[in-house]
Amino acid sequence: VAHEGGMEWMPDALQPGPCSHLYSVGSVDIIGMLVDIYGSTDLFLNEYRSLLSDKLLALTSYQIDREVHNVELLKIRFGEGSLHKCEVMLKDVSDSKRLDAYVHKESDKNSIALRNVPAWFNSKILSASFWPQLSADKMTMHPRIEQHLAAYSSYYSLLKKPRALHWRPTLGVTKLNLSFDDGRKISVTVSPPVANLILHFENKETWTLGQLAEATASPIDAVWKRLVYWVGSGVLSSNPPPAGGVLSDTTYTIIEQAVDGDGQTALFAMEEELDTHSNLDDGQEAVIQSYITGMLTNFKALPLDRIHNMLKMFVTDPPYTKKITELGVMLDKLVSADKLEMVDNKFTIKPQ
Repeated sequence: VAHEGGMEWMPDALQPGPCSHLYSVGSVDIIGMLVDIYGSTDLFLNEYRSLLSDKLLALTSYQIDREVHNVELLKIRFGEGSLHKCEVMLKDVSDSKRLDAYVHKESDKNSIALRNVPAWFNSKILSASFWPQLSADKMTMHPRIEQHLAAYSSYYSLLKKPRALHWRPTLGVTKLNLSFDDGRKISVTVSPPVANLILHFENKETWTLGQLAEATASPIDAVWKRLVYWVGSGVLSSNPPPAGGVLSDTTYTIIEQAVDGDGQTALFAMEEELDTHSNLDDGQEAVIQSYITGMLTNFKALPLDRIHNMLKMFVTDPPYTKKITELGVMLDKLVSADKLEMVDNKFTIKPQ
């Protein structure tokens, strides 16, 4: 509406749209929008519990103040009982901090002879019935890690007898600091199955795929996919099986010297394996990378859990099915390839 002279103007009122009930003056009801997207409150809360599970399992500490705060806010919105399972999950992490401190205290006192738990070894002890369905995949850990698991279980039993721990070796995250003969040092955060493989190269420089699969009691194809990360990071080189051989005859060798006479061969093997793996991934990794690039272009910097949650919501064709630890591995590869960089635990696009 305009008055004569054009000195006063007032736009026509907006017509109410299909989502107008989600907006209030000066604010947006994000939770209401998400509930509408998922279709019901139960579906939204189940998805939130799943995301919370991924985030808690990916923590490398016991700091959950932010998660506790978020659950308290959701309880105000949906009622006390609706977030009961999430509260138990958070309590599990808090209790794990106390139990972990007890285990390390008893280990330092050497309460059980020849049973020592290193300071860097921590655990999360879960009430399985309250968590979303967790992977029960079996895997034989490196003998040194098996010793730490047995020691941890022994000290736990001192406090909680007759309870016993049943380990889920494929869950969680592992921080590794790798040192090489040429002076290189690499720090990575990977899933336990990926870390478990590289430990076998400490005392033996070359392994075949079949030997590693047997040593870890894992399927050959699963071991092969995990080794792709180490090849892509320049930690291992791979050589295809000899003529007439099978996949299990593929050999992997630790690269102690990054620059030597075999450098070009190692690089060629690395690129060949990465290309093959990309084909097996049915293009999902390329799709995910394009979404990540778009997110970081718009939001500038995002933490791992935020990227994971956004991918679960928006990547639907093909559907995003990666665990948060697997996404972490992918982002580490992009950092190693100088496509991304990490600043204050947030990923950003690296300036070219």
